[in-house]
Amino acid sequence: GSLGVYLKGTSKVFAHLKSLAADIVFLQETHIKPTRANLLKCRWVNQIFQSTFSSKARGVAILISKSIPFRHVSTICDPNGRFLLVTGHIYTHHVTLLNIYGPNFDNPNFFSKVFDLLPNLSDTNVIVGGDFNCVIDNYLDRSSQPTQLPSAASATVNNLMLSTHLVDIWRLQHPTDRDYSFFSQRHKSYSRIDYFLLDSNLISNVISTKYHNILISDHSPTSLVLD
Repeated sequence: GSLGVYLKGTSKVFAHLKSLAADIVFLQETHIKPTRANLLKCRWVNQIFQSTFSSKARGVAILISKSIPFRHVSTICDPNGRFLLVTGHIYTHHVTLLNIYGPNFDNPNFFSKVFDLLPNLSDTNVIVGGDFNCVIDNYLDRSSQPTQLPSAASATVNNLMLSTHLVDIWRLQHPTDRDYSFFSQRHKSYSRIDYFLLDSNLISNVISTKYHNILISDHSPTSLVLD
């Protein structure tokens, strides 16, 4: 989930991440300048991949714990600190990990360009995660009734999911439920804007997916457990 300025309390953040027992962590809004990229080092993390930004804003990172035998192949790093695409092998499986921090304005082109970077899905196992800053379902993913049509970004994400055969795995497991990952102080409402989109071939490997309590940032940690 998004960290933002809360990285000032790095030890608290890492304690929370450790309590979630995550093997691979997607962080958004890390607010880390390139000169301070070592802020994310800790004892249980083995590999760190980051997309930083020139000012103390944006930023995404993927942390891989020492328990995961990840062999890195390639990285595509956004200079604007909004996405990070890492490929490699876990045991014999080729994986593509895409971490997204979507713009906080309606920008469908951003998602089109990022999804275009995905390799051929028949050659890899894709896991996309992050703070999309838009809802996928305009009705179920908001605590308040929508007053307008879905955003262009929302429509684009839905179309991209269809064309790439990626599924919103929490929604697949909870077809009519409501749960939220973000509270907007400005609008006094909740929304579900943090997602894991999963390669359809991996659905049978899913044990659980869950939104945890909002504790450290204004977003809920989102967990995905794969067999």
